[in-house]
Amino acid sequence: MKKFSLNDYLVEPEEKVAKRVIYNDDNVLAFVLNIAPGESLPNHTHFECTVLLQAMSGTAQVNVDGKPVAMQENDLIEIDGSEKMSVDNTGNKTLVLYVNISPLPPAERYSVDADL
Repeated sequence: MKKFSLNDYLVEPEEKVAKRVIYNDDNVLAFVLNIAPGESLPNHTHFECTVLLQAMSGTAQVNVDGKPVAMQENDLIEIDGSEKMSVDNTGNKTLVLYVNISPLPPAERYSVDADL
């Protein structure tokens, strides 16, 4: 068993988005996305993976295959990996999303911290 504190992964983005990886193995990738006010996570897909997004704080518009979905704290959205998605921070504070992707994406570059 391992215990994690999500507070350890909350950061104010130096750029637009700060990704902090919590856990990854052959089956799952879990991380926190910290998206600055007014900024966006660009349109992308997740191959054949299932993506779960949970809003920990803030408000967002999640765009899935061009369809906007409003998201607020404690909402959970499931996205099929082949669907194109983007996320817009619609609030005035950092949007914090807990993200779970399974199975693990095929490229290792998705499994590391990033500042975009």
